[in-house]
Parts: sequence; structure tokens; C-alpha cells
Amino acid sequence: MLQVHPAPDSFTVYDTDTDGGEAVIRFANRAEAEETIATLQIEELHAKLKRLATDAVRAE
Repeated sequence: MLQVHPAPDSFTVYDTDTDGGEAVIRFANRAEAEETIATLQIEELHAKLKRLATDAVRAE
């Protein structure tokens, strides 16, 4: 899971699925960070749905 944490001069996105959380990228503002997380989550779900649809067609 990706989470936004404030830093003194920026906002850092952390990957909390790793042990202790790993800093992934920094942004100048929270809105950009949250927009990027949302975009990545949408793309990940889209890819998952595409795989499921492909598997369903193969099963027919």
C-alpha cells in the first residue's frame, strides 16, 4: 500500500508493503502525491481486470 507522509519541505510517498516502509518518491505538494497514488491504483486494478477477463475467455 502506498501512503503519503509530510516531510519538512515536501511530501514523501512510502510503500508500506515492505518491512518498515520504503520511501518511493517525493512531491512538492500533497495533491500531486495523492493523485499519483490514485493513478497507480487505478492502473493496477485495470491490469488485474484485464488479466481476469483474459482468463475468463480462455476458460470458455
